[in-house]
Amino acid sequence: MELINPRTFLIVANLLGLLCALVLWVQAKSFPADIGGLRDWAKAVVLMGCASGLASLRGILPDAFAIVLAAALLLLGELLLVIGLMRYTGRTPRWRPAVDAVAGLVLLVAWLTWGSPSYPGRIFIMSLAHVAFFALGAWLAHRARPTGFGSRLLSAVFVLCALIAALRIATLSADFAGADEAFDRDPIQQVYLAAFSLGILGLSIGFILIANERLREELEYLATRDPLTGTFNRRAFFARAGVEWARAARGRRPLAAIVCDIDFFKKVNDTHGHHVGDLVIKDFARRAGAMLRLPDVLARFGGEEFVVLLPDTGPQDACRVAERIRQEIGKRRDATLPPYTVSLGVAAADGDDTAPADLEGLLAQADAALYRAKQGGRNRVEH
Repeated sequence: MELINPRTFLIVANLLGLLCALVLWVQAKSFPADIGGLRDWAKAVVLMGCASGLASLRGILPDAFAIVLAAALLLLGELLLVIGLMRYTGRTPRWRPAVDAVAGLVLLVAWLTWGSPSYPGRIFIMSLAHVAFFALGAWLAHRARPTGFGSRLLSAVFVLCALIAALRIATLSADFAGADEAFDRDPIQQVYLAAFSLGILGLSIGFILIANERLREELEYLATRDPLTGTFNRRAFFARAGVEWARAARGRRPLAAIVCDIDFFKKVNDTHGHHVGDLVIKDFARRAGAMLRLPDVLARFGGEEFVVLLPDTGPQDACRVAERIRQEIGKRRDATLPPYTVSLGVAAADGDDTAPADLEGLLAQADAALYRAKQGGRNRVEH
């Protein structure tokens, strides 16, 4: 029984490619600039779709269009897939050697079309190029972040396309007697073209998914982080602190909080300007964060005030952490910044009668201790 005409698969691939390119182009216009590669992929899918359209008209259009130009567009499209993934993963693409390689392949296809006509030769050259492009794409997709369903799907589709191209090379022996007429009757060619049609759709869907996963991750980060320092904001702090308070209450574990305030910060702004003030805040967040453990939570509550939450930490250990932060900040690590100090107030809930009843009480005690530190001369730790 005769399978569906392969020209139908190519027309379907063309239409699906143009639809996916439209989706990718819309995403490129609306997504943040740091999510790169979307425009490259949109152009790639258009080129591959146009190549499918030209190849479907073989026998109607001259070979210069239906074979040579189609091969050139297809190879450029696959190159742009790789370039787009490189931009997405933060790599800088190198155009010149890749474009030279594509030009060389196109010239070879032209020679096998007119100089020394060989249908199997063209299939071999193009399939070998497909294996190279798709294998590189699979490696880049595997390393794309965030790691999720989208990157796994994209990697799998790239691998599948590479395997199909390799299988096409392995079955070339059956094509030497069939020449170009195999385009219409060879079942292997029909299966290959069907897989190619679905491959364009699968690759496009996979890249759309990883771009959306990246956007979701960035939006979640922006919703929970202070834009200046990258520490947690108030909303994210209370969400995390609520979980830690409940865990500490269930397990009767200690929980401590440190409220930090940069001393005379208004004077820093007035003397050196707000830009330097911002650099001081960033410097404090970086150096204080380096003194904490992975489970600890550092949040900026506004201006020059920070809060540290220390799970499984009693009052004495919390005071030692606060003292280490104070001493670290007292050292002038960056000569471009003015020297500054910090005052810290410590409170802990360790299950005794004086422990606060809730998280707000714990922070209130730490804030009161901070007030005593400032009243006592600043650049000190109070409990």
